[in-house]
Amino acid sequence: MTYCVYAIVDPRKNAIFYVGETGSFGRRRDQHIKGTDQISGLVIRQILEAGFLPHFVVLETHDEEETALRAEIFWIETLLSRGADLVNSQAFTGYWDRVAKRKKETGKLNRMKKLRSVANGRTAKRSRPKRETPDGDGWRPSELKRLRGMQDNGIAVGAMARLLDRPVAEIRTKLSKDLQW
Repeated sequence: MTYCVYAIVDPRKNAIFYVGETGSFGRRRDQHIKGTDQISGLVIRQILEAGFLPHFVVLETHDEEETALRAEIFWIETLLSRGADLVNSQAFTGYWDRVAKRKKETGKLNRMKKLRSVANGRTAKRSRPKRETPDGDGWRPSELKRLRGMQDNGIAVGAMARLLDRPVAEIRTKLSKDLQW
């Protein structure tokens, strides 16, 4: 069996953000793309949300797993010493450091999703229509329009009153006064 040490590159920054080791590179790459709850999975989801695909690079191959694991450690330590911003668990000083990084990456992903939905018009705030001023009888233009539509469609006066939440007598008065053409 062959083991490989691989890196995942963020194409937005052209920088390695994760180093891993596996005995089945194709399967492991597919697992990464499908997503995980690890910090690396959050970064991959950000990359996908931005419309890119992460790049996978095989750094080394070995016949023995122990040698591959040692190579993985070597690559992680080397990249960290050169200032790489890795999300491997070895890159953190402890649990709370990882928690903070996860929170930061989750926030980035949520902001990206929100921006994407606004850009696609799904949650964009629409301007509100101007407030309608009632006429002398307290009827708003939209209510009059609905009343005309109901009258044109032959809706009974009692149903109009229920739909507009007004007394039947008021509906009859308005119909006889303003809506006769």
